[in-house]
This record gives sequence, C-alpha cells and structure tokens, in this order.
Amino acid sequence: MTVVKLEQLQVTFGAKTAVSSASFAVNAGETFSLIGASGCGKSTLLRVLAGLQREWQGQVSLLDQSVTPGARFTGALRRNVQMVFQDPYASLHPNHTMYRTLAEPLQIHGKTQIEARVTTALQEVGLPADAVNRYPHQLSGGQRQRVAIARALLLRPKILLLDEPTSALDMSVQAEILNLLNRLKGEHGMTYLLVSHDADVIAHMSDRAAFMAGGEIRRFFDRRALLSGEHRMA
Repeated sequence: MTVVKLEQLQVTFGAKTAVSSASFAVNAGETFSLIGASGCGKSTLLRVLAGLQREWQGQVSLLDQSVTPGARFTGALRRNVQMVFQDPYASLHPNHTMYRTLAEPLQIHGKTQIEARVTTALQEVGLPADAVNRYPHQLSGGQRQRVAIARALLLRPKILLLDEPTSALDMSVQAEILNLLNRLKGEHGMTYLLVSHDADVIAHMSDRAAFMAGGEIRRFFDRRALLSGEHRMA
C-alpha cells in the first residue's frame, strides 16, 4: 500500500527554487530516505509532507488523501503525520516541563488518561517516569531527542518524518537513538521518511533512498545498493 506519493513537487521562495522536480512513492512500513548536500531541498520537501510548508505546486497524497496547497492539516491527517526535528533543544519549549510538553498534544486531541499515556510514552523511549518534572535544560541532548520522539509518537502516527534526528548528538548517543527508532517502528508499524547527510545512518536505517541535488531527485537506491555503499558515491 502506498502511503506517500509525490508527483512533480515544486517549491519556490521568491526567485529561488528549493525543490524543482520531485516525484516518488513510499509504501507502508518502509523507511525511505532522502540524501544529498545541504541546501539540495531535502528538508523543504519534508516540511511539505509535514504540512509546515504550505506553498508548493504539484501533487501530494498522504494515506490516500490528496493534500491541497495552502491548506492546514486537520483531523486524522494531523494525527497520523508527525515530525522529529534536527535540534532537540530548539524543538522543546524551554519553560515547559516535560509533562506539559507531552500532555498538551493529548489534551488538544481530546484524549483521556493523559498521565498514564505520558508515563507510557516516556517508558517507550527509555526515560524514567520522574522526567516529567524536568525542563529541557535539565536533560542531555540524547534525552531531549528521546522526549521529542515520545511527543511525536503520542498520537500513534502512521507516518513519522525524521529531519536529521541524530546529527546534533555525539556518536554513541546517535546509535542509541537510531536503534530506538528502528525498534519503535517495528512495534507500531509506522512508515519513516528520513532526511540525513550521513551515509552510515542511511545504510543502517533505510529500505530505499533517493539522492537529491539542485532541488531534483537524481537517483534511487534499493536496499542492496545501500548495503553495497553505492549511495556514498552519489
């Protein structure tokens, strides 16, 4: 089943074209990655799929639902597409405890048993229950990214968008977070779209990948090509 489909996606910012031509499809349960140099359009494309970049041209379908340029994500689509950002500190409100950070999405969507859900979410990402009382500055970078992942998973999304989720972390913590993401993907049956410039991360995580340059997708790699390291020479 195809859960993400893009056809001739284009994103411009004034005279600058960030994404000039992007077409691909992602199947349910896959980890599909976008690779390429900084500024090639990877993160812009991911922001379109997250509903954060609403001005674009082309055709986008998520979970068999056509997305309209300029429209905000609402209802099931808003719940089912979540994103984890590159900088775990910048993505968490500095004056909110972890409990407030995790409870607010549940409250907004009318969920019950919020305290129990927050505790479970922290346990899933390997954090102690008393982390709910801490503020972002009281957590390590790896712990903050675990909170960001827990927040993204609270509503049990079907698609998780990952924008360089480990690039701000040291090598040992990177491995922990990547293994955590792989485990959670299997447990919850999610589909991942991952943006990374790290060839090792791509090879470790991905079923397929696409190489972007100059706002265009130039080449696709299947799992065999990724394992053989062909993507390192793109």
